[in-house]
Amino acid sequence: MKKTIVTVIALVLCVVSVVLLASCSGEELNFGKKYVPAKAQIDILTELNSKTADIGVMDSVMAGYYLKNSEYADKLTLVEGLTLADENYGIAGRKGSQIINAINQQLIALTENGMMDDIAAAYGLQNEICVDVTQEITVDTTESDYQYIINKGKVIVGYTLFAPIAYKVNEQLVGFDIDLAKKVFADLGLEVEFQLIDWETKEVELEAKTIDLIWNGMTITDERLAAMEISIPYMKNKQVAIIRSEDADKYTSDTSTWSDAVLVAESGSAGEGCIVKSK
Repeated sequence: MKKTIVTVIALVLCVVSVVLLASCSGEELNFGKKYVPAKAQIDILTELNSKTADIGVMDSVMAGYYLKNSEYADKLTLVEGLTLADENYGIAGRKGSQIINAINQQLIALTENGMMDDIAAAYGLQNEICVDVTQEITVDTTESDYQYIINKGKVIVGYTLFAPIAYKVNEQLVGFDIDLAKKVFADLGLEVEFQLIDWETKEVELEAKTIDLIWNGMTITDERLAAMEISIPYMKNKQVAIIRSEDADKYTSDTSTWSDAVLVAESGSAGEGCIVKSK
């Protein structure tokens, strides 16, 4: 008798689980049949190439680089005529931190003197720069987090591998954000240390002071503005869809053609926000 009851309960739980999963799947996704989170944006390309996912959603800045400068150039392609979101990148610090205003001042100065364009040109990003140089920025040098960083004499920048923003060439860390951060902090008289982070836990690392800044092509959102101190926009970006070249006729800019697709994006990214419905 007990065995029969246990079996019935197990069957009921299985049915409930299936129903809940089906319900969640239908409610949570804006398109596609399944979503697979990736640890990093580069993993999106790996998933597509290995056919464990069908459509990847990622930053246009990174997509443009890898679809021209990698092994994926002749294997993957953009979904033509589709932009899922227009965005701006910002640099994040702890809420209220005046180090962000010090960075803002430097971003404006570097744009005005042409250094911003020079750094961007090395990575083909001149057209993405969007610093508004008309803003007047002041810095409260008595603010506690600013003093904490100045007293250390060093700022720790959290990053992920994300070409052409931050990536390695012969084990040397390079990229637009890397070069820009080095220039900004050289002008501020601070040493900069770059620390590889998990993008999904970036806010936790920031609050725990294992890093002082998130500087890695981070999309500015209302939620992030409420939780962190974020710089003025310094670069434009879009969320775009990447597919295998052989699927160009199958998955088009009409997202209704994606009904059977497995989608992938970086966990905690703006791309994930395009795929998964907000709660």
